[in-house]
Amino acid sequence: MQLLSILKSNKTPFAISIVLGIFDNITKALIRFYDIDDVVVIENILELDLNFNTGIAFGILRDKAEFTFLLSFGVLIWLIYQFKNDFKNKIEEYAFIFVLGGAFGNLGERLVNLLNGNNGKVTDFIELLFIPSFNFADSFISVGIGLLIISELKNFKD
Repeated sequence: MQLLSILKSNKTPFAISIVLGIFDNITKALIRFYDIDDVVVIENILELDLNFNTGIAFGILRDKAEFTFLLSFGVLIWLIYQFKNDFKNKIEEYAFIFVLGGAFGNLGERLVNLLNGNNGKVTDFIELLFIPSFNFADSFISVGIGLLIISELKNFKD
């Protein structure tokens, strides 16, 4: 019941997070539909290359999709509960919105792929320099974590 209360009182942040998750899933669906593979966008810097990941970031816990789904679902619930607290500043609030959006994106795709027998894989397609393949949800999570670090440094300084 408390979870629903938190969701109702924070409609805008959750709506933004859901839109980010939907955007992530649409881009992944387009990459799969058009079978985009080995497309060089910027030579030696950026490439689009269809890959699948059954683990979490950088392939950690590969082939443990059920476990990573449960772990990610737990993190999602924890993230939602963070919205009942007052954020120290807007940067911290935006950080949680981005992380939640990324969680919605990857968790939604993982759930669908667990239910339809595709081993809970998540679509990765962006290859940037030497960084392992990732997707927009991963980017949202990374931006959110970066914003959290900035927020904490700002709070530490004040």
